Amino acid sequence: MQGTPANLEQQLAELNQQYLRRLQQEIPQLQWLLLQFIQAGPLEWREQAAVLVLRFHTLAGSAGTFGLARVGTVAKSIEKQVKALLSQQQVPDRQEHALLQQYFVEMQQAAGQPTEQHFSKAKPQRQDKTDARILLLCNDPLISQPMGQTLKTFGHQVERFVDLTQLVASAKLDPPDVIIVDLDALDDSTAAFQSLSNLQCPQAQPIPLFVLSSHDEFNHYLQAVRAGVIGYFVKPLNPATLEARLQRLLSVRERDAFRVLIVDDDMLLAQHYALVLQNAGLRAEILTDPAEIFQGLRRFHPDVILLDVNMPECSGPELAQTVRLQDEWLGVPIIYLSSETDSERQMASLIKAGDDFLTKPISDNALVVAIFARAQRARQLAEVMTKDSLTGLLQHAHIKERLGAELERAARLQQNVSVAMLDIDHFKKVNDVYGHLTGDQVISSLANLLRQQLRKTDLIGRYGGEEFLLVLPECQLDKACQVVNQLREAFARIPFVSNGQTFHCTLSAGVTSGSDSQQVDVVVEHADQALYQAKGAGRNQVILYQPPSPVLND
Repeated sequence: MQGTPANLEQQLAELNQQYLRRLQQEIPQLQWLLLQFIQAGPLEWREQAAVLVLRFHTLAGSAGTFGLARVGTVAKSIEKQVKALLSQQQVPDRQEHALLQQYFVEMQQAAGQPTEQHFSKAKPQRQDKTDARILLLCNDPLISQPMGQTLKTFGHQVERFVDLTQLVASAKLDPPDVIIVDLDALDDSTAAFQSLSNLQCPQAQPIPLFVLSSHDEFNHYLQAVRAGVIGYFVKPLNPATLEARLQRLLSVRERDAFRVLIVDDDMLLAQHYALVLQNAGLRAEILTDPAEIFQGLRRFHPDVILLDVNMPECSGPELAQTVRLQDEWLGVPIIYLSSETDSERQMASLIKAGDDFLTKPISDNALVVAIFARAQRARQLAEVMTKDSLTGLLQHAHIKERLGAELERAARLQQNVSVAMLDIDHFKKVNDVYGHLTGDQVISSLANLLRQQLRKTDLIGRYGGEEFLLVLPECQLDKACQVVNQLREAFARIPFVSNGQTFHCTLSAGVTSGSDSQQVDVVVEHADQALYQAKGAGRNQVILYQPPSPVLND
């Protein structure tokens, strides 16, 4: 029997209320996605834009049905604007971002949501990772001067204070990237810890705190931990040690989000998983056609593949086995997702190229934890296999492998690639005079400098003990020489401390063009020859490789 008009009207009203409640939860998520798009770098913004198009397209189609015509109209405007940005080649500028923000605030108002939290309140992402803002409280010039010099050499902005109250006031006004406090400069360390702890309370993310101290007792460490300190340095301070710790902190923050490739023929369900993962800080891409798996892998380079077991024409285990046919993707974890609860069938799927099995329905938190744990472990294993343990740079074999791939790419696209070999001058003397531990600090400092000063697209490897190989794609020789010279000058300014003695190191370098040959050993040999010319000419200089003059027959 059909319901009465009154009952139908009541049911529709209830649906409208459900939609409104869902919209109130969805709009903050959309604002977060839009903020992620605005803050995305030149390599990531297109992927973020694609997510926005999908989400606002869905909203534009549903809002009008539930009596929110204006919300749907503005959502459609945002969708069209983002699509227009995708059609252009350059990264969106501030005016284009501002227009999207204006649309979004208009949509918030149409949905009856408060708009107090403007986008400007979010701290903008630093475009240059070298530009960390550091607040330093230290009144001992023997410590503050070399430390300030080291930090500035690495490109950081250092603001010095002699009063904790002023430092805290500055941090409240504009939260810095790091705070460094010399506890010996304060009359009451307990009160100082309390002030620093109070500073953290209103922060969305805690400000990293480093402290310097002449005390090496357990109760001081415990007091520091309770105040939220993440780095405790006992005097005498080696500025290079502090900088290495700072670089590790910043590198974790700068590390690319884990990437998850979702393969599922149910687009609605895949979108839900993608949103959940993105809200947890991961990056997700959806693939509904198994035949496009290799294109997706090469384009997205996932840390984890989330794979539906039951798909038409190609099952999940069949697709997983197809992926494993290529060595390039053997190390990528594959997690099956299915409503299958039979343990034997789950085991049969796992045997066929899988690594884990998640059963539907799965809670959002359980999904995030499972994916995050697998992705983190996979990336850690990849780094162990390819990175040097001391410096975190590519190992000898892997930098040569990457050089070979870059030489092939440059030849194919007819682009320039420059290659440089660096070597620390008189390094044996450093080990003999100051010890191998200090020598390791020198090597680590140079590695940090290279990683921090060069582009993300540049490749850096530890080629030998104190030798480093740089691969600079799309870089002319004159520019490469200029960049390496700047690195040489910056490295010479770094003060190293051992047993109360301060010393400096220099480096020599040879630069060559990788565009002249696709043979890795030939290019490396040319860079090596130029390096030894630099050493023979007195060290602490950069020499450009010159091919030998042809021998003329009489």
